[in-house]
Amino acid sequence: MEQIEEFSKIFRVIGFIGVLAGSAFFLNRFVSSRRKSFNSLKKNGISIAETKSLGNKQFLVVAEYRGESFLLGISPSQIQFLSKVNSNSKEP
Repeated sequence: MEQIEEFSKIFRVIGFIGVLAGSAFFLNRFVSSRRKSFNSLKKNGISIAETKSLGNKQFLVVAEYRGESFLLGISPSQIQFLSKVNSNSKEP
């Protein structure tokens, strides 16, 4: 009877380790797929240079595409082009 309880405990520990390993595997696949999709944006020439939160899920974003910078307003319902950013301006 004691051996059955001991095997039961060992089997539960091995099962728990298997669940952890499976979770780590799928988490790794999810993160790597997100990274690949983000890197594909950079290969196409699109990148986010800077982001500023305005609160209430609204953001100002400077996006770069083919060497040009654009200021975008982003809210949950829309993305709006605000202006082209002049890259010749000097920062303070």
